Amino acid sequence: MGRRLEVELAMPPEAKRTPESRAGARAGWTPRLAWLLLPSFLAALPVLLAIFGGPEVKQTRWDLWGISVWFLLLVVAEALPVPMVRGGTMTIASILDVGAILLFGPWIAGALDLGTTLIAQMVILRRPSGEAVLNAGLYASTTILAGAAFLAAGGSLGAPSVPRDILPVLLAGSLYFMLNTSAVSLVLGTRSGEDPGRIWRRQFRDGVPQYALSIGFGLLFAQVRAAAGIPGVLLLVLPLLFARYALQLYVDLKGDLVSFVRALSVVLDAVDPYTHEHSVRVAEYSVRVARRLELSEDEVETVHYAALCHDIGKIAQRPEVIRKPQALDPDERRHMMRHPEAGARIVGQIRALRTAAAMVRTHHWRPDGRGYPSGLQDSEVPMGARIIHVCDAFDAMTSDRPYRKGLPVARALAELNRHAGSQFEPRAVTALAELHESGALSLAPSETDLLVEVYR
Repeated sequence: MGRRLEVELAMPPEAKRTPESRAGARAGWTPRLAWLLLPSFLAALPVLLAIFGGPEVKQTRWDLWGISVWFLLLVVAEALPVPMVRGGTMTIASILDVGAILLFGPWIAGALDLGTTLIAQMVILRRPSGEAVLNAGLYASTTILAGAAFLAAGGSLGAPSVPRDILPVLLAGSLYFMLNTSAVSLVLGTRSGEDPGRIWRRQFRDGVPQYALSIGFGLLFAQVRAAAGIPGVLLLVLPLLFARYALQLYVDLKGDLVSFVRALSVVLDAVDPYTHEHSVRVAEYSVRVARRLELSEDEVETVHYAALCHDIGKIAQRPEVIRKPQALDPDERRHMMRHPEAGARIVGQIRALRTAAAMVRTHHWRPDGRGYPSGLQDSEVPMGARIIHVCDAFDAMTSDRPYRKGLPVARALAELNRHAGSQFEPRAVTALAELHESGALSLAPSETDLLVEVYR
């Protein structure tokens, strides 16, 4: 099944101007300019192909019944996206695009994308017209360019000839994949401030199996259309619809896990409102530091889960102790030091969160061995726990409490740096400081969800 991510048709919002962010803001014109030029560039390439391309990239093959069926199938695919937990959607549209390129040629395939995207998004999904027009143009451009590559490499329209057309099909599918992943990475990087190269690597890793299936099923669709006609194509759609249903169930389960972790963090709100807000901030800082240290996206996700519920073990403490504005007495402190293990036992009840539970248990580890639980070896403490420890301390120092004002960011970072290597993981401290220097550390208000699709 093909996958499509979504972003909003809007320029990146201006970040709040602070002394820390001005250096990053001065450099921010480059991705903003790229975001402006990207749709125009992709839209211009098919026009240039139409004007200057040779006859080999301008071929079309008319099949009115086939085109009509493909039109209907693409409308259905566009209208039934499966939202993904990490953002974006997944549909069967890319499979149909590959089949359309092989059967009808790039120009008819591109026209099908243009028309079906506009109808599905504007009429059925009620998306804003600007979003639909941009998406339609990007999809059509990508399909036309991939189809032109197929023809330029010697591919023939109609029933693909195996093995003669295998190489042109792989070339077209790879170009289709590269164009989409590059476009979404640039746009999402511009919007989020994350390195577009990292986003691209993540999309490449996650998307390769899906695009391999898209190429294979697209080739199969073209073969079945030639050998068994329209009835064969319609029968071939059924297993894809079942696969979509199974995917929806998987996404729902994944979403339920995310909701459960968030609910755990909200439980703390009933005990100590500060603790809940603190956990949310620590989770955001921890995700940024983890990405700065180039942890894999799976590890980043686990760090996020663990950071959200790193203090969940405090619910076993008396509320008056948690809210106590003065320093804890030795007995209260001894009981409070048990919260990492209590939290790990709670989180570890969920099989999918057992790796996160290990981070919860060890997030008060110290390199000098004076952390808790006592007796931890370095090898037992994952990098995610070390990151959470640093971000936990940073947020505690910079946040206002009823009995004191928070420290300035620069002073908090100086304290972390002074104790790096003894109390805190040096690599995490360095990454946090680098984020601050680049202007990427400040937490902005929640932004509107991203809605314009640029990735199939």
